[in-house]
Amino acid sequence: MKLSSFLFLFLSLVGFTLTNSLVAAPVIYENQLIERVEIQIGGGLFSEYQESLARSRMKTKEGALFSQADFDKDLKALSLDFDRIEPIISSCEDRLSIILHLWPKPRIRTITIQGNCKVRESDLRKELAISCGSIFDRQTFNKAFNKLKLFYIQQGYYESELSYSASYIESCNEVDVTVFIEEGRSGRVSEIKFHCFTSDEIDEVTDLMITKRHNLFSFFTGEGIFHEEAIEQDKLVILNYLQNKGYADAAVDINVFEPSCGGRIIVDITADKGPRYTFGEVTLEGNTLFCDEEILSLLAFRKGSTYSPEALRITMERLTNLYGKKGYIDNYVNFLTKLEEDCEVYSIHITIDEGEKYRVGLIKVFGNCSTQSSVILHETLLVPGEIFNLERLAKTEQRLRNIGYFKNVNVYAVRSEDFDSCLGDNYRDVHIEVEEMSTGHFGAFFGFSTVENFFGGFNLTERNFNSGGFYNYKYDGMRAFRGGGEFVNFTAMFGIKSTSYKLSYVKPHFMDTNWSVGCDFEKSYTRYISNDYSIQAAGYNLHAFYDLNAFMRTGFHYRIRKSDVNVHGCVPPSLQKQADHAGLISAVGGTLIYDSTDSSLRPTNGTKSRLLGEFAGVGGDVQFLNVGYLNTYYWQVNKRGVLKIRFDFRFIQPVFESDFGHVPLDERIFLGGDNEIRGYRPFRLGEKYTNKDGKESDDPEGGISMQLFSYEYQHRIFSRLDAFVFCDAGFLSTDTWTFGVPWTSVGCGIRLQVFESGPPLMVGFGYPINPRDDTDIKRFFFNIGGKF
Repeated sequence: MKLSSFLFLFLSLVGFTLTNSLVAAPVIYENQLIERVEIQIGGGLFSEYQESLARSRMKTKEGALFSQADFDKDLKALSLDFDRIEPIISSCEDRLSIILHLWPKPRIRTITIQGNCKVRESDLRKELAISCGSIFDRQTFNKAFNKLKLFYIQQGYYESELSYSASYIESCNEVDVTVFIEEGRSGRVSEIKFHCFTSDEIDEVTDLMITKRHNLFSFFTGEGIFHEEAIEQDKLVILNYLQNKGYADAAVDINVFEPSCGGRIIVDITADKGPRYTFGEVTLEGNTLFCDEEILSLLAFRKGSTYSPEALRITMERLTNLYGKKGYIDNYVNFLTKLEEDCEVYSIHITIDEGEKYRVGLIKVFGNCSTQSSVILHETLLVPGEIFNLERLAKTEQRLRNIGYFKNVNVYAVRSEDFDSCLGDNYRDVHIEVEEMSTGHFGAFFGFSTVENFFGGFNLTERNFNSGGFYNYKYDGMRAFRGGGEFVNFTAMFGIKSTSYKLSYVKPHFMDTNWSVGCDFEKSYTRYISNDYSIQAAGYNLHAFYDLNAFMRTGFHYRIRKSDVNVHGCVPPSLQKQADHAGLISAVGGTLIYDSTDSSLRPTNGTKSRLLGEFAGVGGDVQFLNVGYLNTYYWQVNKRGVLKIRFDFRFIQPVFESDFGHVPLDERIFLGGDNEIRGYRPFRLGEKYTNKDGKESDDPEGGISMQLFSYEYQHRIFSRLDAFVFCDAGFLSTDTWTFGVPWTSVGCGIRLQVFESGPPLMVGFGYPINPRDDTDIKRFFFNIGGKF
């Protein structure tokens, strides 16, 4: 028994050794002389062109020494031009013979699409974008085929399954491609049904959901298409909504089914709310810095109010910030909820661990490869040595996100590295981690309006420009011009009635202060006001602004502008005389701006107010004072409606030897049009020039006293469509400091946000109440703009 076992082990060991020896002995061709390289084109399609193409791709040549690395690269390069490759290498007396069997990539003879019932074949072929007769490359075809799959998903066929087969015809080196489609149900949502929801809850939940009904504008918005992931997200959103309404035990069920008529799907949402819970008694533990009354005043709920996890989260955030503003940044707030017996009431016990008080240590910046650290530190609200403030820490992070230089920003406190130094252990450093992104932008835009007709143009912008890069360009190249936190923009616009060029530059935190200094260069040609004359102008504007607080800023400017008025054809004599008064304007002025609106793009609450004054006469050809007070007030009437109230006052006072006739046309005030008094022709309100025969012409004179009032109610129909009604009124006079009976109009319209980041399409109708004559009327107004 022992002998047989020993013999078995011995034979196994010998066999294992011999096997490994054979495996570990590969044929080595490295550095052998290549005697012959033969290329054979498969499929019976010998071609001198294909052979020469293959040889041109190869580094492996006859008479050279063989390199396995180069040969592998050759095979990879040949795979781009040939469908199959079979290499055969033989060695005799250290001389290599290489034979390459190559099969050219076949051409597509036919593409057949089967199974499409609801989507036209022409649309599918257009989306596939591969035609018969083209080379069949499987990798390229797979990319196009994946686009076809995505096209079906975008059309709403969420159950669609697509596959394809390629049949090879060896005799002619061609393939027949067949695409198989199982479309499944359409994913266009025709209706969303709610069960066990109130009408108010349905409105609020509909706004929160990702899934929307398919509508007329879904082509632009992408809404109304069923997505499984969106349904799951909506389920969580609705559940969270119900729990914040007090239904802590709520359950949500979402089903999707196709109606008997077919075509689209219905999303059915059912809620099992359960009992509604409220908050009970609130008790505190651990607070010594603040009394119970101070802490209880910050609660987002009260005894008897509806139970809400969101209210608990807000309360925790408020209490954390309360201590964090006093330097207790390690404070910890915990809630313990207890359900009372025999009633739907949650009592809340709040435990507070106040921690220690800290001061700000060092502020360190990480991740900024281009942006200068000083630019980042200018946005920091924390100062070394001061008491730590968590609220300022959060606002610092938000400010850095808002400047648009960084893809990601993370600002946090860490234990000071030098805590053993004389500073002690009550300091926390601030680390600012940033991930930079591209800050340059090229954009093009186009549009149509009742004022300009067709227009278009382009702009170049660098939001993080560095003017000091001119000194380092020789060493760092173009990257030297990025990182200084400066703003540069060039815009060119070309329209039927105007052409303009503008170059702008702004330097924030000028000389490490809160001043922002900049300048503008512009040149324009306009024919907005009348077809009888055009205005050519060029100007320079130097300006500086200072932030007084979070809502107010003040500024000063100096501008110089040279304009020329060119008349066309036969014009009123007074207009011809006025054209001679165009010339050089040199002016200084100041501005005070107040802005408390909640959004710069679509405000719903707050006030925008601007007080401006200017004196033209620091040199130049004319002297006058320019005063304006411009105001817009936003008030959210309900969750879908916003009331906008506008009242503007502007006055021009000629001084010294100047009068109204000396004020250049492009400095005067004009009234009427889409942006002012809708329902009237643009710029046409007020006095007009008189022809030689004593009759009034169609050319407006403009004015030097203006009042404008506007009331507009805007109602959100859905996320991208608003309807509005308005009442506009305005007065314009050629006399100084004059008030009078305004021209008035009422009307309505819609605004559609066609593109997510572009300007809206606006269509409206204005009815003039007291026009002076019919030539001033233009009831319909239209404005659309786009950019790419």
